[in-house]
Amino acid sequence: METYSISVLGADKKQYEIADFRARGTRGMNYANAIGIIVETEFMSRVLAFDTWQEQWGNTDRILTEKQNESVAMQTFSGLDLTKRIVEAQTDIDGMTAAKRCWNYQKGGLQWYLPCLMELGVLCAYRDEINKAMKEIGCPDECLLPTEDSDETWVWSSSESSQFNSWNVNFSNGNFNNNNKYYSNMVRAVAAFQPSPSLLTGEAKSNDCLHSDEALINMLRARGYKGELTKTLII
Repeated sequence: METYSISVLGADKKQYEIADFRARGTRGMNYANAIGIIVETEFMSRVLAFDTWQEQWGNTDRILTEKQNESVAMQTFSGLDLTKRIVEAQTDIDGMTAAKRCWNYQKGGLQWYLPCLMELGVLCAYRDEINKAMKEIGCPDECLLPTEDSDETWVWSSSESSQFNSWNVNFSNGNFNNNNKYYSNMVRAVAAFQPSPSLLTGEAKSNDCLHSDEALINMLRARGYKGELTKTLII
């Protein structure tokens, strides 16, 4: 049976159930008293920031991390490591990029990053549940994950598909695609809810990242994912 939980990370960095969070204080609490929404599944636990931006991925005409086809990108939990490497490689780009925007986000003292394709895919799979929780704590529409009614539905990931393109997700229908890095798409930041010590100290390497298993792929399949799949990969 599928197991997941949507809760709130309060400004005090404590985890609250939605109803408990709303009931706190004399007048209750809302998203202004929180750092983000906690999304916990059997496969990953992440904090999703309320803020949203529109940025280019940032083109340097070269691979900044590693070239990943869809099946590899969809089985690699590496957003923190990828974002760190992207930001370090984008020092020659003036102005903001998707990775810089997330990496430099300061809310709650967490290390925020641009989610990789698999992390973004899980957020898309639980879009409706996440949006329901956000509405219950008073989030305005601009905080919600995009739906079929949104003007902008493509969201950048930190996973690269080539020197010119990176992977993104269409939250209105769950499609995965790669777009030119010059394009401006929606950007959402995440942070690890219980990150490993190596990632927190900035010593992470590619082989420190977690890899998803067949159960996760099956869950995404059940929730509408129709892209490339292979069995578990060891990268």
